[in-house]
Amino acid sequence: MQYNIAQLLKEPIGSVRRYELIEDVADLDPDLPLLGPLVGQVQIMRTNSGALVTGELSTAVRAACNICVEPIAVPVRFSLEENFRPLTEVETGRYLRPDEYEGDAEDLDDAALLIDEHHILNIAEIVRQNIWLNLPMYPSCNWEGAGECPNLIVLRQNMGDVRLLHSEDEPDEEEEAIDPRWAALLNLRNQSDQNSN
Repeated sequence: MQYNIAQLLKEPIGSVRRYELIEDVADLDPDLPLLGPLVGQVQIMRTNSGALVTGELSTAVRAACNICVEPIAVPVRFSLEENFRPLTEVETGRYLRPDEYEGDAEDLDDAALLIDEHHILNIAEIVRQNIWLNLPMYPSCNWEGAGECPNLIVLRQNMGDVRLLHSEDEPDEEEEAIDPRWAALLNLRNQSDQNSN
């Protein structure tokens, strides 16, 4: 995801380079379990202040379903649109001072938006941030079959087995440990359990 844009920076404003991207991004972020390559198109356009990168990218991330807690593949699609600024002039190699930058002031603060002194534009950090931003907050397996998700049914059965084992192991100890002031609440709980069954 690195592009040498030295030649592009010598060309007039509006000059464009387009790239098809199929990039292995397994090492992009250790906390981001990516399941496939990053796929899409990237366009780099020469601007008065550097380069504008636009693109449509997609990949897949492993996550846990928010409902059944099983591992699922979550597709992630996002658009890029970022201005990158050069650190040096391409013709002379002279470092450019921030006050010489002709773009927006907020673009000066982000180190991920720099074109290095060798005129390499690296979009890896921008891609990493966009993948995190476009992950669903509550991923789910989106079961579309008849009835409930089979993973959820198994999970409920397992939880019921755990409760059954727990209640068979120590039912008397729990009642003995109850403070007598709470006995009325325990009776209500037992009644509601019996009514729900």
